[in-house]
Amino acid sequence: MKKVVYISGLFVLALLFSCETNQVSNEAVLSGKVFYIDENTQVIPIEGALVYSKTVYAQAVTDAAGAYQLTIEPDADEQEMVIAAGKVGFDPKEITAIARKGETVLVPDITLHKQQSDTVIIPIDTLSASDDAAHIEVAGKPVNHVYIQSSGLTETAAINFLVTDAKGVPVDDTHKVTVHFSILNGPDGGEYLFPESMETQDGYAYTFLNSGILAGAVQLEARFEINGETVRALPIRVAIYGGLPDAEHFSVALNKINIAGRVHYGLLDAVTAFVGDKFSNPVAPGTAVYFYSDYGIVEGSAVTDEMGRATVEFMSASPLPPNPLTNPFANIKAETYSDTLAQNTIETETYLLLTDITAPIGVAPTGFTYNDSNTPVQFDYSVADIYGYPLVGGTQISVEATDGNLFGDVSVRLNDTQAKGAGTTDFSFTWAPGDSLDAPQVYINIKVTPPSDGNGYRSSSLLGTKSN
Repeated sequence: MKKVVYISGLFVLALLFSCETNQVSNEAVLSGKVFYIDENTQVIPIEGALVYSKTVYAQAVTDAAGAYQLTIEPDADEQEMVIAAGKVGFDPKEITAIARKGETVLVPDITLHKQQSDTVIIPIDTLSASDDAAHIEVAGKPVNHVYIQSSGLTETAAINFLVTDAKGVPVDDTHKVTVHFSILNGPDGGEYLFPESMETQDGYAYTFLNSGILAGAVQLEARFEINGETVRALPIRVAIYGGLPDAEHFSVALNKINIAGRVHYGLLDAVTAFVGDKFSNPVAPGTAVYFYSDYGIVEGSAVTDEMGRATVEFMSASPLPPNPLTNPFANIKAETYSDTLAQNTIETETYLLLTDITAPIGVAPTGFTYNDSNTPVQFDYSVADIYGYPLVGGTQISVEATDGNLFGDVSVRLNDTQAKGAGTTDFSFTWAPGDSLDAPQVYINIKVTPPSDGNGYRSSSLLGTKSN
């Protein structure tokens, strides 16, 4: 039983300001510094580095001393956090730290290493001073994708820009400009840029694209103003990919659900898995999906495209279902990882009907008589494979009579189906002699014409005779 205690407002204030309080704040503070080591092995603080938590959202920028503080709300009293730091010109780095509610924890220093590049960069101090800024361009190879928030994957991309004068010289501090960053369009899932503006440092400026909860393409631009004119870089495109596969957004479907797999070996049928994340976004392109079948042959794996689709081919072949009368289906399964680190898998499945040759057409009645009274005759007939299952889609059924009139199921094209019953295996038509039928005999022909990969041709004839 929970105990409810009522206390006065003054006592609450006393508790809030008491250093011996037992009430713990939900917030935790991680404090640290970011450095790099120069060629003289001197430890140099890095100002303007972005530091952020990849576990619970929080980010900060280091000051002139390389120091930062992250204020976060852990999911538990103690929680391990992945802390990442990065800045233009340095390789990003991650460390782990323990966040404790109500405490400030000093985390280990993060030491970044300068990026190695094949491009020869001439130090600005070895050149003559630059002129006014005239151009802005992307510096280096930008990250072309990130993943949605809470995906457990990279959610932030650093995008670097270089501002130069008309001669291509990076602008010096005397001619530095403020570069503004903005999103031109995107999926509107909460994505944003941080910072939104920055003064150039040795000609460089950068921003970080932070993803939202929706997948899609983001276009962003960088611009600065000088002498009353706006100078822009070409728009940058970054894709926001979906998160990890989610069981509720994982399905598999067939191009055809009924093939004559017991008649023809080597028939191909496309099998497509549809993979989404918990936000109903397609998972990242290149997500691996694995396929299995208890009968026939199926390709083992494929990777998803931009819409989260992965397609393989099923081929009719041995082994076949051993009890086709009760279960003529191949069970095809798709599997993927919902957490690649923990090796957690999710699975979905579908069934493919493998039908056999066309059975003899069953008709009732098998013969008939007629007279001048114009009395119609109804016929019921069945078209199926030898185990009673529907024939493949595209099979054509036609009924023709040498005399008289026909009504009902006399021209039928079968759909791709697995269901038995009216319109798939059971049909009917009516024949009427008409007022002036003098022919002593009438023939009615029922023909089943399959596609080339179907169950096989069948026909049946009925004889009607005129009575006195």
